[in-house]
Amino acid sequence: MNMRHDYKDLPDVELPEELDARVRDMTRFADEEVEAARVNFRWGRQQVDLVKKVAHLMGIPYQTYIKQVLYKQAISDLSEASAATSGR
Repeated sequence: MNMRHDYKDLPDVELPEELDARVRDMTRFADEEVEAARVNFRWGRQQVDLVKKVAHLMGIPYQTYIKQVLYKQAISDLSEASAATSGR
C-alpha cells in the first residue's frame, strides 16, 4: 500500500482558537534551544509520511511536531513512573 501524499495539495485547516493557541505555545517551546543536541534515527517511509501529514495539518514543520510529541510523551511517562514508584 503506497502511503505517499503530495502535502502541497492538502487544504489549510482552521483549528479551534484554544487548540491553535496551544499549538503555537508548544511550537515556541519546542523551538527554544538553550543547549542543542542532535538526535538521529531511522524510520520507515510510512511513519515519516504520517508524521509529515499531521504536522502539515497542525501548520508546523514536521521536525517541530516530532520534538513536541516526544517531549510531551516523555513528561507523561516520567509522571506515570514517578507515581508508580511513589506508591510502593
